Amino acid sequence: MKILVFSDTHSYLDNARNVLRHIGARMDMVLHLGDHDADALALQKEFPRLPFHYVKGNNDYLMDTPSKKLVHAGGKALLLTHGHKQRVHWNPDTIGYWAEEQGADVVLFGHTHRPLWDDGGRVALFNPGSISQPRGGTLPTFGILTIENGRIEGAIMEYWDAEHFKRLNG
Repeated sequence: MKILVFSDTHSYLDNARNVLRHIGARMDMVLHLGDHDADALALQKEFPRLPFHYVKGNNDYLMDTPSKKLVHAGGKALLLTHGHKQRVHWNPDTIGYWAEEQGADVVLFGHTHRPLWDDGGRVALFNPGSISQPRGGTLPTFGILTIENGRIEGAIMEYWDAEHFKRLNG
């Protein structure tokens, strides 16, 4: 199972659209981790073949969007949140402990606009960074989560242009 992961699009969807046009057909699902949840709805309408799951971020105001969501995929529990309530800027361990209490195998979050893949703890931590407004001197990034044979692997993908992506980790 291959899952495309976006966060922090902030109403700039060109990069996300380009990624979906080029690799969306190879994905089984799309996750959007907030800021802006309305962007997830717009992308879902444009790419109706793909199931979308999304959560609200600290800049989101749609009433029906949850702030966290547990999604089961490939036999694993994926906990989606934006991360601002778990103070991910200060210490990523906090969100890991919180996700473990929720029964997650991996917690997916955004908010920092900086990519992270850490599978060294009891719960894997996955932040795809921002496809629209990166921070920390990186190019825009997105994530691909692969679940295969009971194993989870997160890939951070650097977005160069509409047809060129490069894996940063591993």
